[in-house]
Amino acid sequence: MSDLVMAQTRPTSAPIEFNIPSQSLNTALSRYGDATGREALFDASLAVGRVSGDVRGTFSPDEALSKLLSGTGLAAEFVEETTFVLLPGSTANQHASQSTRSPDQRRYYGLIQASLLNTLCRSRGVRPGRYRFAAVFWIAPDGAVQKTQRLGSTGAYDSDQKIDVALRSVRVSESPPAGFVSPVLMLIVPQESQMTACDNIDPTLGPGGIGR
Repeated sequence: MSDLVMAQTRPTSAPIEFNIPSQSLNTALSRYGDATGREALFDASLAVGRVSGDVRGTFSPDEALSKLLSGTGLAAEFVEETTFVLLPGSTANQHASQSTRSPDQRRYYGLIQASLLNTLCRSRGVRPGRYRFAAVFWIAPDGAVQKTQRLGSTGAYDSDQKIDVALRSVRVSESPPAGFVSPVLMLIVPQESQMTACDNIDPTLGPGGIGR
């Protein structure tokens, strides 16, 4: 599991011939994924009513993605080599403003990450290790989690609903350090090591994070 506060600079790769006319954003992203092998994680409501830019010609995958999202008000944040999330432009700008994190900020992101893992491990039916999604957290100045949002789906409606409930129960033990900017974006990926980490948490304690 990893956290991300800004879009990473993507190395340009070999140009690809694209033929994605302007259309519903959801369909355009699917065609882009077929052409590039890249996966988009996003809240389905973000794509409703949005139309992609026209992408026809030979472009690098990054150039094509920029053209596809032109005029949508959304921005891509890469969390893995071939995985990106879509966020409103204003949120993406906040992430970009944190290009340099202090040691205290890095430690605090680790604390949020540990709290998230702790909560998922203690929540019945959603122990991490076999699914992938991104989550956005809005942290208040006192450390309270004001709002959470799941991006992407595990592929099972019941699991998605349980994860949403678990995310709302995440707690952080400290107030954020100076210069901390919310929201925080984290990616949960299938990893055997996460299932092993859960073995150290007593599941009978019930959902919770690192309590305040």
